[in-house]
Amino acid sequence: MFLSSTFRDLSYYRNLAADVLVKEGYKIVRSEDLDFARGSGDHKHDICLQRVDETHGFLLIIDWYAGQKYEGKDPDYRGLSITHAEAKRAFRKSGGWHCFASHEVITTYNLWKQNKTLSGFKHDPVEPQVFDLLDDIYNLGKWGPNAFDGPDDFKQKLRKYFRQLGGAFPGQIELLRV
Repeated sequence: MFLSSTFRDLSYYRNLAADVLVKEGYKIVRSEDLDFARGSGDHKHDICLQRVDETHGFLLIIDWYAGQKYEGKDPDYRGLSITHAEAKRAFRKSGGWHCFASHEVITTYNLWKQNKTLSGFKHDPVEPQVFDLLDDIYNLGKWGPNAFDGPDDFKQKLRKYFRQLGGAFPGQIELLRV
């Protein structure tokens, strides 16, 4: 399973996810591992997209920031964040797609959806590109994200969620931290 999230705001949540999934028997592979890009001259963002294709599942964690702009070669992802590009790539796969988002971000997104025609709608501090990502999640991902309120709630819901999957992927799952 590929773990996708922004670096700036979610490193703590990625570490929580890795801890939970290791305890559940999942194999973890992260981009900081020495062999992440071994033998490849591709841009790191293109390597991330390749790894999305190679893994059995995809776990996305969303909060206030959209993330770094995609800088790879694929013109289909120009103008998106690397996180959004990874999610769009994962939507093309069959199965194994999972998403968690901050409850506050989901609430702000829903307010934005209802009021986006109003010119004065304020959505600080959520970056507008996060709303574009959530639009794609609801339209292309076939279901919305699981909401969480803080680290303890995230950890508890993540553990429960993957236990309900019944260990479908243990030993086969790879998580990449980008």
